[in-house]
Amino acid sequence: METMTGCPILAKAPPGTAMPLEPLDFERMFDVLPVGAMTCNLDTFEIDYANPCSIALLQSIRETLGFDPETIVGTSIDVFHRDPLHQRTLLSDSGRLPHKARICFGQEWLDLHIHPLPDSTGRVSRALLVWAIATAEVAKEQEEYRLLRMIDDMPVAVMTVDPVTFNISYLNETSKRTLGQIKDLLPIKPSELLGASIDVFHRHPHHQRQLLADPANLPHHARIKLGSEVLDLQVSAVTGTDGVYLGPMLTWSVITKQVAAEARIQQLAHFDTLTALANRNTFREHLKACLARPDPKLGLLFIDLDGFKFVNDSHGHLVGDTLLIRVADRLRACCGRPGTMVARLGGDEFAILIAEAGIEEARDVARTLLLEIVAPYQIEAERRLEIGASIGVAAAPEHGTDSEILLSRADMALYAAKAAGKKTFRVFTPELETRVHERVRLEGKLRAALAQADSLFLFYQPITDIATGRVTAREGLIRWHHRTRGWISPAEFIPVAEESGLIDELGIWVLNRACRDAASWDDDARVAVNVSAKQLGKGTLASNILAALVGAGLEPSRLEIEITESALLADELDCLADLRRVRDLGVRVALDDFGTGFSSLAHLRSFPFDKIKIDGSFVQDAVQRPECAAIVGVVADLGRRLGVTTVAEGVETQAHLDLVTAEGCTEVQGYLLGRPVPSARDAATIAALNRQAALHRPTSQVRAIAS
Repeated sequence: METMTGCPILAKAPPGTAMPLEPLDFERMFDVLPVGAMTCNLDTFEIDYANPCSIALLQSIRETLGFDPETIVGTSIDVFHRDPLHQRTLLSDSGRLPHKARICFGQEWLDLHIHPLPDSTGRVSRALLVWAIATAEVAKEQEEYRLLRMIDDMPVAVMTVDPVTFNISYLNETSKRTLGQIKDLLPIKPSELLGASIDVFHRHPHHQRQLLADPANLPHHARIKLGSEVLDLQVSAVTGTDGVYLGPMLTWSVITKQVAAEARIQQLAHFDTLTALANRNTFREHLKACLARPDPKLGLLFIDLDGFKFVNDSHGHLVGDTLLIRVADRLRACCGRPGTMVARLGGDEFAILIAEAGIEEARDVARTLLLEIVAPYQIEAERRLEIGASIGVAAAPEHGTDSEILLSRADMALYAAKAAGKKTFRVFTPELETRVHERVRLEGKLRAALAQADSLFLFYQPITDIATGRVTAREGLIRWHHRTRGWISPAEFIPVAEESGLIDELGIWVLNRACRDAASWDDDARVAVNVSAKQLGKGTLASNILAALVGAGLEPSRLEIEITESALLADELDCLADLRRVRDLGVRVALDDFGTGFSSLAHLRSFPFDKIKIDGSFVQDAVQRPECAAIVGVVADLGRRLGVTTVAEGVETQAHLDLVTAEGCTEVQGYLLGRPVPSARDAATIAALNRQAALHRPTSQVRAIAS
């Protein structure tokens, strides 16, 4: 028996084994889910369980099935795929799971998530399929929206036509301008064309309708006489990703305007359509030309706007575009010296090339730009916005004379500026390049660790109820031991996982391990798992959690996930949708590090969190600083009024405990009540690793890293 902060832990299964749900538990968990859930036997490839929601969804598309949904249990999984062999190959290889796909089924689309379900021996003998219906109409609307966004800025006139009504459904800006020039030749006003019949452009409407109705007739080229003008017309078929015909697209121009159109095309090839700054390709070519001169000397600045995405998401793309135009205007005003090129590289990224400038001159420009960009922007009469910027600086010849190397080093400097807290600038140094190379090496080591899964561990720190002294939950904290580097801090490898895209794989590993460990605890305490901002907003978190719960045989009420306030700042609506799906499973959601982010009260209003964790920095300063104690008290009172548990983190002394108790907190977490310790399965391995590390490091260092 091992004890964890005074609480005995009795293993219910041998270490390292999964705890599959018994049939009764399985049905109880899935029968209440608001999404379709089925399981497939991977030996027979037959469906051996379908929850009520699956039956109801299948009944809604019964006409396209070819079988009675009530008989789905026992039916081969092949009925859901055009290529059964490919599907069976996918399901048979657990290394390719989890898997996400969208499948066309008759006239319907199925959004499908597949997860492996290991049995008690660790063998993946079944698969969990979580799914929902996405109608073909939704897919069609998505395709139409994507198309319209793409063609809106084209330099040629573009119209789209509904293939059923033959009414004009869209005109881009060039169409409107061109039609305005020949408005006297049209049978109706240009402003009335949207929604009007396409017949107004043709002498033989019946022939034109036959042509447009059948995509087999397209593409088609014609010239149409309209009064004294001739229209050059190209008609193409627009189809969705599923091959469904969405309708015809007409690109056209007035022949007498052809020269102007060609000039516009040349403009678009070299300049950004929104800001009229040089585009990425033009900037790179200009940089190469400058570096090809004898004894080149120039300064290079990379600029990334801080907070623009939040503005774009919260105020809309129209306001975001207006803000980008205003930023471009300020960059031009600050960089008016001869030989300077300002470019928009894409999104909210800009670049500036200053000919015949050294590092100090580039520094001065960077300082000026930081002051100019942060000044408020009056977008509308009652809309005042503020953003910041991070800037990376490189110079030739000091940092290289090859364009790709110089661009790369300016980008490294920009990355360093953002890592330093944003709203600042950094100049490239060789140390930055060394750090980047170390990060790449660390990413490779982390990939190997995830593949082998024998050097990652979870340590658990107790969360204790103040009134009863009972451990209500344990927070799982990931630890990584590398054979040559020893213990690597999460503060070092978690950002690498987030930036490299490994965070999803790492998050799934943590969920599975935490749920399996918690299933062996004898005190029914909950297990708390931290979720990165990078895991939210993708629509996969709930299905990953469900698979982990099923694989471990753990009740959803015994799992809680912790997110930080900063996780909600990007794609907030998508993140909240993910959290609602998680909560619908019966899993608790906690708001971590409360008070250190932005708009804390707004977040509490937008989502019914089960728990608020007060950041340890307030708790540790509260004994000496009355204002910090007041914050702890206010949050505790707020939690009591909302019916939410409040946890004081960072409780390391009796004075800390006395203060948060007096202020009304309900639970505490910190070294005073218990340090993070490994699970029973890993205790012996961790002890051996620490003994080995003690031979090479000072004792104090080993203790600090291992805990």
